[in-house]
Amino acid sequence: MAKLSIVVHTEEEFDWDGGFYRRNNKVTHDKELTEFCEKLIQAGGKVVFAMDYAFVSSEQGKAVVKHFQKYHAEDVEFATHLHPWVNPPFEDIEPVPEKHSYPGNLPYSLEFEKLKCLTEVIEKTVGRRPTTYLAGRYGVGENSYEILSKLGYTHDVSISAFADFTHQEGPNFSEYTNHTVVKEGITCIPHSTGYISYLSAFSNFLNKAPKNLTLLNNNVLGKVVLRLMGVKKVRLSPEGFTAKEMQKLTDSLLATGTQHLIFSFHSSSVKIGGSPYTNSPGKLEGFRKHSFNLIENRTASLKQTLIAKPSL
Repeated sequence: MAKLSIVVHTEEEFDWDGGFYRRNNKVTHDKELTEFCEKLIQAGGKVVFAMDYAFVSSEQGKAVVKHFQKYHAEDVEFATHLHPWVNPPFEDIEPVPEKHSYPGNLPYSLEFEKLKCLTEVIEKTVGRRPTTYLAGRYGVGENSYEILSKLGYTHDVSISAFADFTHQEGPNFSEYTNHTVVKEGITCIPHSTGYISYLSAFSNFLNKAPKNLTLLNNNVLGKVVLRLMGVKKVRLSPEGFTAKEMQKLTDSLLATGTQHLIFSFHSSSVKIGGSPYTNSPGKLEGFRKHSFNLIENRTASLKQTLIAKPSL
């Protein structure tokens, strides 16, 4: 049976278009996050909290950790999520340039020291060393996997299948599908992303290999076919996508051999105005409804699992 992990980008609230400042470290959604994840667990889910420095060092974040350790120790994993702009040691420049908002673009020594600092803070708060990593903005780079190995990590969930962030100086994952890969000894499970269309067979064709979409995009007839087939890129996330779309994506990824899927969202999305995805009551209600529908409908067909919960 294929696996499904719920990965929460567990972080502060900030203006996503307002620049990368170390002062953007407010956490006020702890109660909403606790309530939301309680319901996910009740629906059969297992939750990986990938926590950044601002969240795990806050009193509100520590309250979330304490709650789930007390009541759901077997259903949660505490992982690492590096936002360079709020994680010491700090650079002198503010706001942090967009290039350096991606951890993998930092100089080796700075990326290492930031991740070492965060790892140790999480270990102190949780009582065990994290072994799963999620780079902020999916931003792994040429040194990231060596650094992860040195710090004792075993798994990474930073790859975003079929995605290219080079337009903003980020990584290029356009050649990655949703299959698990190993990089420098680190097991990498991509964030589940792919294509849906009016015909499942055509969706499967696109999700099998990146070159299939490229071939169609390179000529006028191919672009017409894509439009006629209603092709849409979908992430396995309630942030902008419906339960129906996510279910179609899940079916296609399973049909093309994906063995481990990741359902993800940002922690701040659980509160009205916490993120751009839930900036109104209606959007928050949709976010909640689509999340629970997806998890409840897939609990029987997918093994709900953590990523790599370390033992004490």
